[in-house]
Amino acid sequence: MKSRLLILILAMILCLSSCKNNKQTDIQSSEDSTSEPVLIDLGICSAEDENLDLNARNPWDMTLIEGNLYVAVGDYSLNPGQTSIWKYDTAESKWANSGNVAQEEIGRFVNLNGKNVAIGADPAGRPQYAENYVLSNGKWETFSKIEGALHTFDAEYFDGAIYFGVSYENDEYPVVKFIPDTDEYVNIPLYKKGVDVVHSLQNVDYKRVYDLFNLNGRLYCSFWVYYSGGKTTIEFFELKGDRFEFCQAFKASGMKMQRPIKTQMLFNSDAVVGDNCYLSLGNLYKTDDFMNFSKINVPDDACVTDLFVEKSGDDETLYVLAAVKNGDEFKNTIFRLDGENLSEIYSFNNICSALSFTKTDNDFYVGLGGDEIVSDNIGTVLKIENLT
Repeated sequence: MKSRLLILILAMILCLSSCKNNKQTDIQSSEDSTSEPVLIDLGICSAEDENLDLNARNPWDMTLIEGNLYVAVGDYSLNPGQTSIWKYDTAESKWANSGNVAQEEIGRFVNLNGKNVAIGADPAGRPQYAENYVLSNGKWETFSKIEGALHTFDAEYFDGAIYFGVSYENDEYPVVKFIPDTDEYVNIPLYKKGVDVVHSLQNVDYKRVYDLFNLNGRLYCSFWVYYSGGKTTIEFFELKGDRFEFCQAFKASGMKMQRPIKTQMLFNSDAVVGDNCYLSLGNLYKTDDFMNFSKINVPDDACVTDLFVEKSGDDETLYVLAAVKNGDEFKNTIFRLDGENLSEIYSFNNICSALSFTKTDNDFYVGLGGDEIVSDNIGTVLKIENLT
């Protein structure tokens, strides 16, 4: 009888102990959910690359793939020679070179029909082909080779093919259609009111397609025209059959050009949420047909530098990264789009502008850089923990 009583008492003690431990775990979890955001400096990913000086370290884009943060760096106007694609192992908390590429800049990362592709913006040494790279078994391998392209800016998968936005030194059409099954490349013309705009324009320094947009089963592109004398026009076109047809135009006076980074990055900020495409012309705009645009006001008159869409089931949340000069520093802010308004969720000051960002769970990664900013902080990557 005593032994049974002793066993019963021990069981009750164990039960109470278990309940107490569970309660402590719940309290800790609750405390974690209300923790203040923590800003952590992860360092400069490309600091060991002696070829990259200041602006060539700019983190133009970043993406998270299987626990690794990949960062696109380089600069095609500085001609720094070939660059590397750097990665941060979030489990090991350390930087590593994930592969050297024959490009002076990696402009952005895109997902093309399930493949993670790095866009090579500028062939090193001006070789015959501009190359783009696909991540395969942890290594970057050549994905496509566009003959004669001076720069490659963007790519979209559409209707079984891949379309690249490019530029040439001559008057080639600045959209290239790549058909992977046949390894065929076809230049696609752009027309406005029945006129071939690429070959008809006069006194033009550059004709480039910086962005492509796959929206509501249709493909659009942004065509940049740089006239002699500094005049700039951005025109949107929609793919119809075997050519792009004009939709709408923006003049330089309608854009916010006073950006802390290069004008080539104005259109590196675009994202699709539901039936709408959000894009940056310095300001933030929304459209569902590239004919009509509505402006979304950005607080503090800041310039939008990057967009990120978080998907959770059927829900999509748009986050907006923006920067504004604040004395000798930049005020860098992450916003969340709530309805038609932006809500600030975090901001910090730095000598550099925030150029790119990405998100996982409650943590953000932000890359700092700028155009002609003299600072050893160029290329720094920050982690913001516990940010909801």
